[in-house]
Amino acid sequence: MKEEKDLLERFGRRNPFKVPDGYFENFTEDVMKQLPEKEYPAVGKITMWERVKPWLYMAAMFCGLMFGIHVLVHYNKTEQNTTNTDVFSELPDEYIDPIINQTLMDDYTLYQYLTDADFNSYH
Repeated sequence: MKEEKDLLERFGRRNPFKVPDGYFENFTEDVMKQLPEKEYPAVGKITMWERVKPWLYMAAMFCGLMFGIHVLVHYNKTEQNTTNTDVFSELPDEYIDPIINQTLMDDYTLYQYLTDADFNSYH
């Protein structure tokens, strides 16, 4: 703080940087004169293939995506059908009933927990 006061007393608040008179009057023209001329290449004629190519690529992408989803869904359906039926057809009812009861109880417990938590958060 003391150093700042010393500097202000010594130099004052005057801005030491100055721009020469008339510097910005012709600034744009001077800069443009100093830039090298750039030649742009002539634009060739756009062929039909160059116009159709992005649309063709997009159509191919969607076809591939639809085919991939179709194969994936079909594979999962056949896998689920064979897996689930094989597993549950081999289990006797005495094993399946406790699993179903426990699953239902877990759902009810989760429901109770969520409703209690919601009730406690509001009151």
